[in-house]
Amino acid sequence: MIDKKFFAVSPGIYFRDLLIAMAMFLGGLICAIQASGVLFVAGYLLCVIGLHRAGIFGHELAHRPNSKPLRVFYWFWHVTIGCIIMVPSARFSQPHKIHHQTGTFRTEKDPQYLLVRSDPKLAVFVLLVLPFATPLYVVFQTIITSIGGMQLEERIDRFSQKHLNFSTSTPVPDAKKNEVVWLSRLSLLYLIALVWLLPQFVGFVYAVLVGAWLLIVLRIPLEHELEIHAETSSPDDQMYDSFTVESPIAVIIQPIGFRYHTAHHMYPGVPYHNLPALHQHLKATIPAYNNSVVSSYWELIKGPKYQKKQFQEQEQKV
Repeated sequence: MIDKKFFAVSPGIYFRDLLIAMAMFLGGLICAIQASGVLFVAGYLLCVIGLHRAGIFGHELAHRPNSKPLRVFYWFWHVTIGCIIMVPSARFSQPHKIHHQTGTFRTEKDPQYLLVRSDPKLAVFVLLVLPFATPLYVVFQTIITSIGGMQLEERIDRFSQKHLNFSTSTPVPDAKKNEVVWLSRLSLLYLIALVWLLPQFVGFVYAVLVGAWLLIVLRIPLEHELEIHAETSSPDDQMYDSFTVESPIAVIIQPIGFRYHTAHHMYPGVPYHNLPALHQHLKATIPAYNNSVVSSYWELIKGPKYQKKQFQEQEQKV
């Protein structure tokens, strides 16, 4: 086991990094609105990067939804960035919990282990179609939930699964359903205000959301092998089939601790701001951990092989 100090949460660091990301988002938005040409593009990119970084905190909150030190941060994020991207963290928590659970991780039951390396059609959908479709999907979901609550959303989901063979919803814990409903209504108010008061910026906001979702999906093939499903998984698989990228540009593609993905899968209870120190500790104390660390994105784009096999081969040679 690792030292308990790695699990300590610092709300001040959370607020600092979120406010910096929000400042990037708002600064880019103001720049893009007032500029043209190169400055407009620069403003758009800054806006996308800022919203992406701010939105990633939803992942942190999905891991610690009931953290007392983060209660103020929890609600601040939800009524600001969470309502802008229209995705309460509770919508993400249940599928992500399954993704981290030993036994279901990297199996067919893992909803976030997408075989984008071995399924070209799925790769095209996830990496090219999903960024454009997701903002429209969350608007649909927000409207449905705002009008009829979780009951209407669940009825539509049952109908789509039965007759169309796909799901239009994600499971939400019972304790969080009322929260998701009123947050959806607040998001809808934000959207109505945008369309009513600033209709000329609707297209730009959609483009920013597309850019932010594109950055999210681009990191999917960087974190796991994603070639085949296993029948089950062991605790060691969390290390052997997760990857950490030691590259300077990781701060853009995988912000807020995502680049330390191996350490995160081994100890998902560790807050993002302690992952760099945990990463160094695991490198120094667990030799096999180093097999999951790569120096460049090019290694991951080529497609790393399952780390457990490499480690077993090394053991056999010794």
